[in-house]
Amino acid sequence: MVSTILMIASVQAAGAARAAYQSCTNYRVTTNWGRVEVDTRPVGTDYIGNIAWAMFINNLADVPGRYDYQILVNGRPLKTETVHKDDNLHFTIPRHQGGRYVYEAGDEIHVIASHAAGKNLYVTPINRCTVPYSAG
Repeated sequence: MVSTILMIASVQAAGAARAAYQSCTNYRVTTNWGRVEVDTRPVGTDYIGNIAWAMFINNLADVPGRYDYQILVNGRPLKTETVHKDDNLHFTIPRHQGGRYVYEAGDEIHVIASHAAGKNLYVTPINRCTVPYSAG
């Protein structure tokens, strides 16, 4: 019960603070083990099109394996997935899915990812960013 209340409170706080996040254009968060990068990729006439997201681990021996991740838009889950990769975790988040836009300019994109490699557990740093209003 307590975890449910905390989750609701964190989602509400995220919505209120959205404007304070950096743009998802050329966004980078660096850690002692690697980095997370986020950028927009235009598609056709859509200046946003896709959000490109990547997690780069410096120790290449730890890169292959299982990655678990969840994509959130404005604090609400869009997708939760487990993938097995031979390289770093990277994907695009198409704006147009299932006949509708799943995020708009000004929305908050946040990805939570983890990867266990031997004795190391890699967890993404906070990487919330705002979908830009223009292509740059």
